[in-house]
Amino acid sequence: MGHPLPVPLRDTHLAPHPVGSHAPAVEEEGTPSPDLVLPTLDDLLDDDYSYTLEAQTPEAPQVPSQRCNYNHCRHLQAPCSELHRATGCSCPGITGPNVAPEPPRLETIHATESGVSLHWCAPWSTVEEYYLLYQPPNEDFISGPVLNSTSRMAAIPTLLPDTEYLFCVVASNRAGSSPTDDGRQERGPCRVVRTPARQMPYVYVAAGVAAALVLVVVSALVWHFVIRRRKSLLHGSRDNILDGEPDLHGAANHSFRNEEQL
Repeated sequence: MGHPLPVPLRDTHLAPHPVGSHAPAVEEEGTPSPDLVLPTLDDLLDDDYSYTLEAQTPEAPQVPSQRCNYNHCRHLQAPCSELHRATGCSCPGITGPNVAPEPPRLETIHATESGVSLHWCAPWSTVEEYYLLYQPPNEDFISGPVLNSTSRMAAIPTLLPDTEYLFCVVASNRAGSSPTDDGRQERGPCRVVRTPARQMPYVYVAAGVAAALVLVVVSALVWHFVIRRRKSLLHGSRDNILDGEPDLHGAANHSFRNEEQL
């Protein structure tokens, strides 16, 4: 069965304005709206004609790249720029080489009588190298070893015992170096540390005194044993002489005993 033919539309025209009236023209009954688009006869006879608007498929959102496995406190950590070039991961907001680096964060300092070891975390900046500074009391800063950008640990030897030092870690690139402070900030690039006093001489003195006491006690015991032994030998020799009994210490003197009886 075919499609029904559309009913032809009647001619439309606007009713004329009444004379002397400013009212707008009114459409007569049966006049379609000029904005309404009606299907043609060919559209109605076409089975593939769709009377509904096709829904537009939204574009799939772009998936952000994975963050790089970058730990800014790990010793010998590869720079994030190298990880990005190798895997295409994203770096967490690190400034470029044309911006001077922010100061590193000095985490821990382990001090001995003659040196210290330092551990720090890198700033969120491009770093080409690190270098250490330390300052003895009332003296200028002394520059320590220069380290590459993967370092997070270093040691400073040849320090004096029982001395207060100011230690700093400085990051640098082609744009400049990171600032330092007075070492009083809790998570800053510098720290004031006193090396411990030397303890080994006191240990040696204590060991010497103990050894001397032991030697005195042993000497006293030996001397006491020797004296007692000598007395017992002398007393035994005299008894042997008087009794006329020979022993290992001498023979009996009978004449001495006869004279003693007279």
